[in-house]
Amino acid sequence: MKTKQIVAFILSLVMCLFLIACGTTEEQTDRVDELVENETLAGSQTDSTDTDIGNKTQENDQTEMAEENSDSEQQEVSGISEGQVFDLENGTVMLNSGYEMPILGIGTFRLSGSEAENSVYWALRDGYRLIDTARIYGNEADVGRGIQRAIEEGFVTREEIFVTTKMWTDDFDNGAEAINASLERLGLDYIDLMILHHSQPSNDVEAYQAMEQAVSEGKLRSIGLSNYYTPEDFDRLVNATSITPALLQNETHPYHQSMEMKEHLRQYGTVMESWFPLGGRGNTQTLFNDEVISGIAQAHGKTSAQIILRWHLQAGNIAIPGSSNEDHIQENFEIFDFELTDEEMEQMTGLDRNERFAGY
Repeated sequence: MKTKQIVAFILSLVMCLFLIACGTTEEQTDRVDELVENETLAGSQTDSTDTDIGNKTQENDQTEMAEENSDSEQQEVSGISEGQVFDLENGTVMLNSGYEMPILGIGTFRLSGSEAENSVYWALRDGYRLIDTARIYGNEADVGRGIQRAIEEGFVTREEIFVTTKMWTDDFDNGAEAINASLERLGLDYIDLMILHHSQPSNDVEAYQAMEQAVSEGKLRSIGLSNYYTPEDFDRLVNATSITPALLQNETHPYHQSMEMKEHLRQYGTVMESWFPLGGRGNTQTLFNDEVISGIAQAHGKTSAQIILRWHLQAGNIAIPGSSNEDHIQENFEIFDFELTDEEMEQMTGLDRNERFAGY
């Protein structure tokens, strides 16, 4: 009896232990499953966090790139608003039309026949690449012959020359015909720059629009204005047309430095070009004998003319001095081997009187 009771007790104990073990195993299994589930959830949350971080990083990168692009665009706009930069080493400036223009050339006002032809020929031989003429000068054909001579003798190619001519006010009502006539007289397939010779509110917008059409046809590459002396007059035409003028050609020299107009032009990337850069006939000696100019000339071992022309380039003015004298043409071009100091430029700026010599 006792033996049976002992056996029964042992069996009961074993069963209890077995049941306890099973319960523990299930609990452990449940806990393991819970841990796995929690780890999976945690892993999912980590992946989600990593994704969020990645997305935020990407968004930050895109934001930074956008800011950089915005800064870059602002810099580009700023570069335009500050005006076109003169390359004094190569003697050129990039116009807002996308074409490169020499910053020193020869003007042909009051040169006719063989004078105009020879002056253009000598200039191209000496290194000039900018030639300025106009319909009203009556010498476009002569200028064309001088260009052709230089090309035939191998001094230059057509592509190296920058030719400017001007449409006269009498032709504003027939702009297309005027452009074709200038092309024929010059003997050229295209004109690098054509400008309206004077402001004429009654019909200069229509004349300018004719030049815009000629640009689309490949007859003209760049277009501009001349003798617009107030911001209001300049903006009147700009606001009524499509192509921003690449250049404004006004009387500009040490006594009339065109400060107001140059400041106004900066927003458009329009370049100032000077006619009468040395004051014009009858006034050159007035500038040449100015004590400031002659003193700077003596310091550099240069002529007063060379000092004035160098000042123009450093001040951001394209200059087109005219001459029929072979020696003077060469002298006027020899201004790339020296530089005016900041102090000398300030002295030149101080000469401004806002005084024009011409009455037209």
